[in-house]
Amino acid sequence: MTEIPPTPPTPPTPQDLERPHPPQAPPMPIVLAALEQDDSSSSVLGTGVQFAAMIGAGVEALHAGTSLPATLCMLARRVGVALRRVDGPADRALVAELERPEVRAIVVGAGLERSGHHPVGPTTRYVAERSSKFVVIVPVASRGPEGPLRHLLVPLEGTESSSRPILEALLPLLVTGAEVDVLHVFTEETLPRMLDHPVRDFELIGREFLAKHCPSASRILLRAGSVADRVREVCDKGQCDMIVLSWSQVSSVGRARVVRDVLSTSAIPVLLLPVVGDEGPTALPDASSHGAP
Repeated sequence: MTEIPPTPPTPPTPQDLERPHPPQAPPMPIVLAALEQDDSSSSVLGTGVQFAAMIGAGVEALHAGTSLPATLCMLARRVGVALRRVDGPADRALVAELERPEVRAIVVGAGLERSGHHPVGPTTRYVAERSSKFVVIVPVASRGPEGPLRHLLVPLEGTESSSRPILEALLPLLVTGAEVDVLHVFTEETLPRMLDHPVRDFELIGREFLAKHCPSASRILLRAGSVADRVREVCDKGQCDMIVLSWSQVSSVGRARVVRDVLSTSAIPVLLLPVVGDEGPTALPDASSHGAP
């Protein structure tokens, strides 16, 4: 039988070398789910799967440790998610994984310390302090979403500087048609002093706020009092699946208090959108920042 030698490759011509290469498709965005060997792993992975579906991303499960526990392997296999072990201390290993360009977010358990000194545990706090990506924190008592994340609650201040960044970061993410409810809570400092007809005037204020700051939102809820208390009340009464908070990493009293109080009391996942302010990033506030919660 005659063997036909392979045709040698044709060397590229100068014109071929100058011709621009077709652009390569960007890598698929990824949501990381950080699994610990505790009761939070199922909720964290379930939230990671649903959050990834909401923003059109894939999911990778990670575990920082010397080996992969059989329980975590079975959990990941049951939902069809790849599980990978990462070396090193969990906090630093997870932050390093967030540097990958295709990673859009990380989902972590709250890891609440029994002492109650912080709204989240040390690993989660370390990640939230240093992440330039979105961080979803799943509370200790959460059982994870039973279905798609369809209803997001976004507490906002009534200013352009605080409202615009969080909505510009959030709304382009959504690919599943999730409803976005904006919650505007008036404090003693921001409550309008002159309301001739409170019901009518509040309705007008709400319409103006939606038109100016968040026309893509489903509706606006106007409340007065403590922001964290009103957030909790809305979540208890409605079908809210996730709370969305901007996290500027600036230790201002108002923002630090809201983030800490919501994380301390929420029974549903909280999405922190990092919005770096003019003062630059600082540490996630703890109980020592403004007194005990």
